[in-house]
Amino acid sequence: MNALFLTQAQANRWANQLLFQELHKLSPAQWAFERGVNFGGIMGIANHLLLADRAWLHRFTGEGESPSTVDAVPCPALADLWPLRQAEDERIVAFAAGLDPAQLAGTLRYASMSGAPCAEPFAVCLAHFFNHQTFHRGQLHALLGVEGVACPNLDLIYYQAAQRTGRA
Repeated sequence: MNALFLTQAQANRWANQLLFQELHKLSPAQWAFERGVNFGGIMGIANHLLLADRAWLHRFTGEGESPSTVDAVPCPALADLWPLRQAEDERIVAFAAGLDPAQLAGTLRYASMSGAPCAEPFAVCLAHFFNHQTFHRGQLHALLGVEGVACPNLDLIYYQAAQRTGRA
């Protein structure tokens, strides 16, 4: 299972690199446009992903920032968000590379964003972590299309193919 989570972490980093290349094609107005979707639009979703990743990594490791909310916009400028996204993706890969099988088999005890105590299987929380990223990247992919930006496929299977062809 460790290998699967490491692959997901590496694919996450790869997908974010491709996605942000496309996000940089947006005008500032397109980036900030409020669409009425969750977290407002492209800027809100991209910031939410950073904050949620920080929250979960803190729950998993006890290290790094522990945001009090996942619906803020700490980086209204894409140029400010991109280096933070890259750093977080490197943290995710390093974390996944060091996963302990005993930890994966255990229970993660943490507080929800509202402060409620939670206890779930660690591996399920980690699967949720990667699924959450994929879900919101899909939203961003779709919203890029609405803005006329054709984003490449970001699915895990495309990451695997890119690895074989040396395009990752």
